[in-house]
Amino acid sequence: MTFFYLALALGLAVGLNHPARLWRMGAQLSGAAALFMMVFSIWLANADGTFAARAADDLRPVLLNAMAVIAVFVILLLLALLPVQWRRQVETVPDWNRRQSWGTIARLLHWTSAVLMLIALPMGMFVTLLSPSPERASFLAAHIGIGVALFFLLLLRWLAQGASPGPASPSAASRLNKLALYLALATLPVSGLALAGATGVSVLGLQPAVPLPPARALHIGLSVLFAIAFAAHAGAVLWHHFALRDRQLIRRMLR
Repeated sequence: MTFFYLALALGLAVGLNHPARLWRMGAQLSGAAALFMMVFSIWLANADGTFAARAADDLRPVLLNAMAVIAVFVILLLLALLPVQWRRQVETVPDWNRRQSWGTIARLLHWTSAVLMLIALPMGMFVTLLSPSPERASFLAAHIGIGVALFFLLLLRWLAQGASPGPASPSAASRLNKLALYLALATLPVSGLALAGATGVSVLGLQPAVPLPPARALHIGLSVLFAIAFAAHAGAVLWHHFALRDRQLIRRMLR
Protein backbone atom coordinates (compact mmCIF):
# COMPACT_ATOMS: atom_id res chain seq x y z
CA MET A 1 0.00 0.00 0.00
CA THR A 2 2.90 2.38 0.75
CA PHE A 3 4.22 2.13 -2.80
CA PHE A 4 0.75 2.83 -4.19
CA TYR A 5 0.56 6.11 -2.28
CA LEU A 6 4.13 7.03 -3.24
CA ALA A 7 3.29 6.40 -6.90
CA LEU A 8 0.08 8.40 -6.56
CA ALA A 9 1.86 11.37 -5.01
CA LEU A 10 4.65 11.37 -7.59
CA GLY A 11 2.17 10.91 -10.43
CA LEU A 12 0.11 13.88 -9.28
CA ALA A 13 3.25 16.02 -8.85
CA VAL A 14 4.42 15.17 -12.37
CA GLY A 15 0.97 15.57 -13.91
CA LEU A 16 0.21 18.94 -12.33
CA ASN A 17 3.49 20.35 -13.63
CA HIS A 18 3.43 18.72 -17.07
CA PRO A 19 3.52 21.03 -20.12
CA ALA A 20 0.74 19.04 -21.86
CA ARG A 21 -2.75 20.14 -20.85
CA LEU A 22 -4.16 16.59 -20.97
CA TRP A 23 -1.60 15.48 -18.38
CA ARG A 24 -2.53 18.36 -16.10
CA MET A 25 -6.25 17.70 -16.51
CA GLY A 26 -5.66 14.01 -15.87
CA ALA A 27 -3.78 14.87 -12.69
CA GLN A 28 -6.68 17.07 -11.54
CA LEU A 29 -9.14 14.26 -12.16
CA SER A 30 -6.87 11.76 -10.39
CA GLY A 31 -6.58 14.10 -7.41
CA ALA A 32 -10.36 14.47 -7.30
CA ALA A 33 -10.76 10.68 -7.46
CA ALA A 34 -8.24 10.17 -4.63
CA LEU A 35 -10.07 12.71 -2.48
CA PHE A 36 -13.36 10.99 -3.26
CA MET A 37 -11.95 7.68 -1.99
CA MET A 38 -10.96 9.40 1.25
CA VAL A 39 -14.44 10.90 1.60
CA PHE A 40 -16.01 7.51 0.83
CA SER A 41 -13.87 5.78 3.49
CA ILE A 42 -14.97 8.32 6.09
CA TRP A 43 -18.60 7.93 5.02
CA LEU A 44 -18.28 4.16 5.45
CA ALA A 45 -16.84 4.65 8.93
CA ASN A 46 -19.93 6.70 9.78
CA ALA A 47 -22.27 4.15 8.22
CA ASP A 48 -20.80 0.98 9.76
CA GLY A 49 -20.69 2.36 13.30
CA THR A 50 -16.90 2.78 13.58
CA PHE A 51 -17.29 6.42 14.59
CA ALA A 52 -20.46 5.85 16.62
CA ALA A 53 -18.59 3.41 18.84
CA ARG A 54 -16.26 6.16 20.06
CA ALA A 55 -16.88 8.18 23.21
CA ALA A 56 -18.94 11.34 22.83
CA ASP A 57 -15.97 13.54 23.74
CA ASP A 58 -13.66 11.93 21.15
CA LEU A 59 -12.91 14.63 18.59
CA ARG A 60 -11.30 12.38 15.98
CA PRO A 61 -14.55 11.44 14.17
CA VAL A 62 -15.54 15.11 14.13
CA LEU A 63 -12.17 16.15 12.68
CA LEU A 64 -12.27 13.41 10.06
CA ASN A 65 -15.77 14.41 9.00
CA ALA A 66 -14.61 18.03 8.78
CA MET A 67 -11.75 16.88 6.54
CA ALA A 68 -14.28 15.05 4.38
CA VAL A 69 -16.36 18.22 3.98
CA ILE A 70 -13.27 20.21 2.99
CA ALA A 71 -12.29 17.44 0.58
CA VAL A 72 -15.71 17.66 -1.12
CA PHE A 73 -15.21 21.40 -1.72
CA VAL A 74 -11.73 20.73 -3.12
CA ILE A 75 -13.14 18.04 -5.42
CA LEU A 76 -15.73 20.49 -6.75
CA LEU A 77 -13.03 23.14 -7.21
CA LEU A 78 -10.77 20.74 -9.13
CA LEU A 79 -13.65 19.78 -11.41
CA ALA A 80 -14.76 23.38 -11.91
CA LEU A 81 -11.23 24.41 -12.91
CA LEU A 82 -10.89 21.78 -15.64
CA PRO A 83 -12.02 24.19 -18.42
CA VAL A 84 -9.49 26.74 -17.15
CA GLN A 85 -6.77 24.10 -17.29
CA TRP A 86 -7.75 23.29 -20.87
CA ARG A 87 -7.51 26.92 -22.03
CA ARG A 88 -4.42 27.90 -20.05
CA GLN A 89 -1.03 28.24 -21.74
CA VAL A 90 2.05 27.34 -19.71
CA GLU A 91 5.62 28.58 -19.80
CA THR A 92 8.78 26.54 -20.01
CA VAL A 93 10.17 25.74 -16.55
CA PRO A 94 13.90 25.09 -16.03
CA ASP A 95 15.06 22.05 -14.08
CA TRP A 96 16.76 24.08 -11.35
CA ASN A 97 15.54 27.05 -9.34
CA ARG A 98 15.94 30.68 -10.24
CA ARG A 99 15.68 33.67 -7.94
CA GLN A 100 12.29 34.53 -9.46
CA SER A 101 10.84 31.04 -9.87
CA TRP A 102 11.05 27.45 -8.65
CA GLY A 103 12.46 24.84 -11.00
CA THR A 104 10.92 21.52 -11.99
CA ILE A 105 12.89 19.53 -9.41
CA ALA A 106 11.73 21.74 -6.53
CA ARG A 107 8.14 21.63 -7.77
CA LEU A 108 8.08 17.85 -7.98
CA LEU A 109 9.57 17.47 -4.50
CA HIS A 110 7.14 20.08 -3.10
CA TRP A 111 3.98 18.51 -4.54
CA THR A 112 5.02 14.94 -3.82
CA SER A 113 5.61 15.90 -0.18
CA ALA A 114 2.36 17.88 0.00
CA VAL A 115 0.25 15.02 -1.37
CA LEU A 116 1.89 12.50 0.95
CA MET A 117 1.25 14.70 3.99
CA LEU A 118 -2.38 15.16 2.99
CA ILE A 119 -2.64 11.37 2.82
CA ALA A 120 -0.73 10.68 6.03
CA LEU A 121 -2.63 13.14 8.24
CA PRO A 122 -6.17 11.69 7.93
CA MET A 123 -4.79 8.15 7.63
CA GLY A 124 -2.91 8.47 10.92
CA MET A 125 -6.04 9.72 12.65
CA PHE A 126 -8.25 7.11 10.99
CA VAL A 127 -6.04 4.17 11.95
CA THR A 128 -6.29 5.02 15.64
CA LEU A 129 -10.06 4.51 15.44
CA LEU A 130 -9.86 1.02 13.95
CA SER A 131 -9.89 -2.16 16.00
CA PRO A 132 -6.89 -4.52 15.64
CA SER A 133 -7.22 -6.23 12.27
CA PRO A 134 -5.25 -6.92 9.07
CA GLU A 135 -6.81 -3.78 7.59
CA ARG A 136 -5.57 -1.65 10.48
CA ALA A 137 -2.09 -3.19 10.22
CA SER A 138 -1.99 -2.40 6.51
CA PHE A 139 -3.00 1.23 7.02
CA LEU A 140 -0.52 1.61 9.89
CA ALA A 141 2.31 0.21 7.78
CA ALA A 142 1.42 2.61 4.97
CA HIS A 143 1.30 5.54 7.40
CA ILE A 144 4.75 4.68 8.75
CA GLY A 145 6.14 4.15 5.25
CA ILE A 146 4.86 7.54 4.12
CA GLY A 147 6.48 9.15 7.16
CA VAL A 148 9.86 7.63 6.28
CA ALA A 149 9.49 8.76 2.66
CA LEU A 150 8.62 12.30 3.76
CA PHE A 151 11.76 12.54 5.88
CA PHE A 152 14.01 11.62 2.94
CA LEU A 153 12.07 13.87 0.58
CA LEU A 154 12.71 16.77 2.95
CA LEU A 155 16.44 16.04 2.88
CA LEU A 156 16.31 16.07 -0.93
CA ARG A 157 14.45 19.39 -0.87
CA TRP A 158 17.11 20.95 1.36
CA LEU A 159 19.90 19.66 -0.86
CA ALA A 160 18.14 20.93 -4.01
CA GLN A 161 17.55 24.37 -2.49
CA GLY A 162 21.15 24.51 -1.31
CA ALA A 163 22.33 23.75 -4.85
CA SER A 164 20.00 26.33 -6.44
CA PRO A 165 18.22 28.76 -4.09
CA GLY A 166 14.72 29.69 -5.17
CA PRO A 167 12.59 32.80 -4.56
CA ALA A 168 12.80 34.38 -1.12
CA SER A 169 9.71 34.45 1.09
CA PRO A 170 7.87 37.73 0.45
CA SER A 171 7.11 38.58 4.10
CA ALA A 172 7.97 37.76 7.70
CA ALA A 173 4.68 35.88 8.07
CA SER A 174 5.45 33.65 5.08
CA ARG A 175 8.95 32.99 6.40
CA LEU A 176 7.50 31.98 9.77
CA ASN A 177 4.95 29.75 8.05
CA LYS A 178 7.67 28.09 5.96
CA LEU A 179 9.73 27.50 9.09
CA ALA A 180 6.75 25.88 10.83
CA LEU A 181 6.09 23.61 7.85
CA TYR A 182 9.71 22.52 7.63
CA LEU A 183 9.88 21.99 11.38
CA ALA A 184 6.80 19.76 11.27
CA LEU A 185 8.04 17.82 8.24
CA ALA A 186 11.43 17.24 9.87
CA THR A 187 10.18 16.22 13.31
CA LEU A 188 6.93 14.38 12.56
CA PRO A 189 8.70 11.28 11.17
CA VAL A 190 11.05 11.29 14.17
CA SER A 191 8.14 11.55 16.60
CA GLY A 192 6.38 8.82 14.62
CA LEU A 193 9.44 6.60 15.07
CA ALA A 194 9.29 7.25 18.81
CA LEU A 195 5.57 6.46 18.89
CA ALA A 196 6.07 3.27 16.90
CA GLY A 197 8.83 2.20 19.30
CA ALA A 198 6.59 2.93 22.27
CA THR A 199 3.91 0.63 20.84
CA GLY A 200 6.40 -2.14 20.01
CA VAL A 201 6.70 -1.52 16.27
CA SER A 202 10.13 -1.49 14.62
CA VAL A 203 10.82 1.03 11.81
CA LEU A 204 13.89 0.42 9.61
CA GLY A 205 15.24 -1.81 12.34
CA LEU A 206 14.88 0.95 14.96
CA GLN A 207 12.64 0.67 18.00
CA PRO A 208 13.29 3.47 20.50
CA ALA A 209 12.38 2.62 24.08
CA VAL A 210 10.32 5.67 25.00
CA PRO A 211 7.21 6.02 27.18
CA LEU A 212 3.96 5.91 25.23
CA PRO A 213 2.14 9.00 26.65
CA PRO A 214 4.83 11.60 25.80
CA ALA A 215 5.53 9.97 22.42
CA ARG A 216 1.83 10.09 21.52
CA ALA A 217 1.44 13.67 22.78
CA LEU A 218 4.47 14.83 20.78
CA HIS A 219 3.28 13.20 17.57
CA ILE A 220 -0.22 14.63 17.95
CA GLY A 221 1.13 18.08 18.81
CA LEU A 222 3.39 18.15 15.75
CA SER A 223 0.49 16.95 13.59
CA VAL A 224 -1.60 19.86 14.85
CA LEU A 225 1.29 22.25 14.13
CA PHE A 226 1.52 20.97 10.58
CA ALA A 227 -2.26 21.17 10.05
CA ILE A 228 -2.34 24.80 11.24
CA ALA A 229 0.71 25.80 9.21
CA PHE A 230 -0.61 24.05 6.10
CA ALA A 231 -4.05 25.66 6.46
CA ALA A 232 -2.41 29.08 6.79
CA HIS A 233 -0.20 28.39 3.76
CA ALA A 234 -3.04 27.14 1.56
CA GLY A 235 -5.37 29.91 2.75
CA ALA A 236 -2.81 32.62 1.91
CA VAL A 237 -2.22 31.17 -1.56
CA LEU A 238 -5.95 30.94 -2.31
CA TRP A 239 -6.55 34.46 -0.98
CA HIS A 240 -3.84 35.90 -3.22
CA HIS A 241 -5.01 33.91 -6.23
CA PHE A 242 -8.78 34.41 -6.04
CA ALA A 243 -9.33 37.51 -3.90
CA LEU A 244 -6.30 39.64 -4.79
CA ARG A 245 -6.09 38.28 -8.36
CA ASP A 246 -2.36 37.67 -7.90
CA ARG A 247 -1.88 34.85 -10.42
CA GLN A 248 1.92 34.82 -10.12
CA LEU A 249 2.16 33.52 -6.56
CA ILE A 250 0.67 30.10 -7.28
CA ARG A 251 2.39 29.90 -10.69
CA ARG A 252 5.78 29.96 -8.98
CA MET A 253 5.16 26.38 -7.83
CA LEU A 254 2.47 25.10 -10.23
CA ARG A 255 2.15 25.09 -13.99
